[in-house]
Parts: sequence; structure tokens; C-alpha cells
Amino acid sequence: VVGSVWGSVAGWNALATIGISQGYKPDQPIKFSHKLHAGDQKIDCRYCHSGAEKAKAANIPSPSVCMNCHKYVQQGPKYGTTEIAKIYKAIDWDPAKQQYGTNQKPIQWVRIHNLPDLAYFNHAQHVKVGKVECQTCHGPVQEMEEMYQFSPLTMGWCVQCHRDTEVKMEGNAYYTQLHENLKKKFGPQAKITVDKIGGLECARCHY
Repeated sequence: VVGSVWGSVAGWNALATIGISQGYKPDQPIKFSHKLHAGDQKIDCRYCHSGAEKAKAANIPSPSVCMNCHKYVQQGPKYGTTEIAKIYKAIDWDPAKQQYGTNQKPIQWVRIHNLPDLAYFNHAQHVKVGKVECQTCHGPVQEMEEMYQFSPLTMGWCVQCHRDTEVKMEGNAYYTQLHENLKKKFGPQAKITVDKIGGLECARCHY
């Protein structure tokens, strides 16, 4: 009996980890330091990941975004010219002549954060409307030399966040009318968390 119970618990725990990639840190084709860019240089995440405020996906920045700076900054403090030269090679840029060539190739970045197809997540809904900080899900990016998956990104983790997170309604025109209705329903001093505005409805994330 003890063996059966132990086996069941061990099996359940093993199955529960399937599809969870917390801590995943793959090797990338170019060594890009978020600590240097987002931390030391204090570049806003949304400068490179512009889709975070406008679309479902935050998007991986195109090399043209990198070139806004690296057309002039040709040497880094840690890797020298080695990693920046890989950008130049991918887009066929000649720094001496300041010219692009015709033999351009995409940079094969390795995706780190990946939700299952059955789950829907919209960055703009959280970042623009919900005013959620990038670090809430992605961790202290400004301290990461190499980017990795900080949070488990499981359903339970998302649900708990919706139960705990207060909706930032004050001064947010998107919620003006809704806020008035919710104050009548829950009281003017009530803490309005995401679950109170439908954040736990199955069809919000699964459709």
C-alpha cells in the first residue's frame, strides 16, 4: 500500500512538470546582454520589444532596431567587436563603408517563452491596458546577462496572479465606466482584482 501511494505521488509529480520550462536558458546565436542594455544603459524594454504595447506578441526586434545604435556603437564593453560583428554579418553591413550589401540573412534567435497553443495571451492587454510591468512575468531582466524563463507560466501561476493583482483603474480611461459599475457592486473601497472583472473565465484564455 505504501509503495502504491508513493508511486502514485511520484508519478503525479513527474507528470505535473511536463511542459514547464522554468529556468530554460538556451544558447543564442549572438550573446546579447539584457543587463547591459536594460540595466546599465536603461533602455526601455518596449524600445526593442515594441509589440508589447500594440499586439498579442512582444516580438523579437529586427536587426534594423539594433542598428539604430550599433551603426555607431561598434564595440561592446564585454565582448568587444565579436558579437556586434555577427549582427553586421547577418545584415551584410560594411561598417567601414557604412553600406548594406545584398546578402542578408535572418538571425536565428531561439525562442525562450512559449505558451501551449491552447492558451491565449495578449501582451498589449496586460502591458498597455493592465499596466503590468515586464518584470512581473519575465523577472529581473535588467540583471540578466543571459535571458532565461523566470516564471513557470503555468495555468495555476496565471490564475493566482489574477486573484492577487489589483486592476489599475484610476486614470485609466479604458476602465472608467467599468470602475463605476464595480464600485456600485462591491463598494467604493473594495479591492478590485482581475478575477472580479472576469479574469477567471475559461474563455478568456482558452477559446
